[in-house]
Amino acid sequence: MPEETTDHPEQPDSQTGASRLVPVAESIKYRRRAQQAESQIQELEHSLTDLQTQLEGRKEELATAEAQRDEVQHQLNVAENRIVAERILSEAGVVDLETASMLLSKRVDLGAALDQDSLARSVEQLILDKPFLRKGLNVSLPPASASAKPPQPSPTAKLTDAAERAMKTGDRKDIAEYLRLRRRVAVAGAGPRP
Repeated sequence: MPEETTDHPEQPDSQTGASRLVPVAESIKYRRRAQQAESQIQELEHSLTDLQTQLEGRKEELATAEAQRDEVQHQLNVAENRIVAERILSEAGVVDLETASMLLSKRVDLGAALDQDSLARSVEQLILDKPFLRKGLNVSLPPASASAKPPQPSPTAKLTDAAERAMKTGDRKDIAEYLRLRRRVAVAGAGPRP
């Protein structure tokens, strides 16, 4: 009985009807190709995983950039609305812009996109509700830390005091002071001479 080797081209198989034997060199070549294909598949799967990871990272960066963009847009809206509001407040004759701006920001969301007309209506309503914010309505008061001025005597009271002092002392300076005050009162027409 002869031995079967892989060098014989073909011999029939009882189950499939016809089968072919492959030479060893080609079998090795096919095996290498299969192994290379498997390693390429693994490399491609690894590359796909890396790309998916990078894509997730890019998505997170995009979300962060969009959040920053929204924050900057909000700050820009606030700044633009504040400038327009302060201009409207100043045109309306508001005395304290800082206080009026703070009160207005409690009434209106300055971060939203507002038009000039809605801001003007809000300022008008604020001034109607808080009339003390307008110029002309404030009475100029001394600062809270200012001391009270002593009451000033009237010119006639000064003249009377100077006359009494001149009579008591007879000093030339007191008499000269009395005469000077008397002339001043006479010129001003402030009252009768004593």
